[in-house]
Amino acid sequence: MAQHERLQQMREWIKTTPEISLDQLMEEYRISRDTARRDLIQLEQEGKIIRVKNGLIRVGTNTTVQYDRRTEQPEKDRIAQRAITYIAPHQKIILDAATTVARMTVHLPVQPVQVITNSLAVVEQLESRPEIELYVTGGKLDRHARSLVGIKTADDILNYQVDRVFLGACGLTEQGVFAENLEEAIVKKAMIRSSAEIIVLADHTKFEKRFLHKVCDLDQIDVLITDQTPDGTWHDWLTQADVLLETAEEE
Repeated sequence: MAQHERLQQMREWIKTTPEISLDQLMEEYRISRDTARRDLIQLEQEGKIIRVKNGLIRVGTNTTVQYDRRTEQPEKDRIAQRAITYIAPHQKIILDAATTVARMTVHLPVQPVQVITNSLAVVEQLESRPEIELYVTGGKLDRHARSLVGIKTADDILNYQVDRVFLGACGLTEQGVFAENLEEAIVKKAMIRSSAEIIVLADHTKFEKRFLHKVCDLDQIDVLITDQTPDGTWHDWLTQADVLLETAEEE
């Protein structure tokens, strides 16, 4: 089937189905994962869908519900609980817009902390916490990620100097940390420049994934917190890069 025919069928499909996975597209049209991703890029450019990591959601779908569902995963919760042990009273920290990072706010104990964030989810969780001094960046709204992104966001962040930043990662390889889009990468780079210590939160599915936009090298990370022990090769790479590995495995 030619791409234009396949895309027309997909346009009809998404009128009645708010969420479709890559696996469903591959099975329905007997196409490769790369071909399915290219089709989704085309549909996204038309403004019909929002791409997510494993498929699509139709434009107009309640993205708050979608975001909350991505956040409430056991492995993210374990990583988040380990991450908050790195927060001490009176510290200045940055929390980025990753879903795992946002989960930290649920477990953050009552203590005075200064928090800078570009995440709407973090703001919603912390706005009622009087002991937390909360700073919110400006920028362009990314509805799917529920975050503020772009040059304005990065410029705002560079006005701060903090003790620690907690970053999510779309992908991790021997070459470093990767983001899915340029605006996200720009913001993460600014956060790294503004922080004395870099803590990356990434579940096991992010390992060996490479995207177009690189955020930083492995040796720029101080701590990597994940949910499953990576293989021996990763231990070698992290040791060479002087990265402390924390594993929040299921008990």
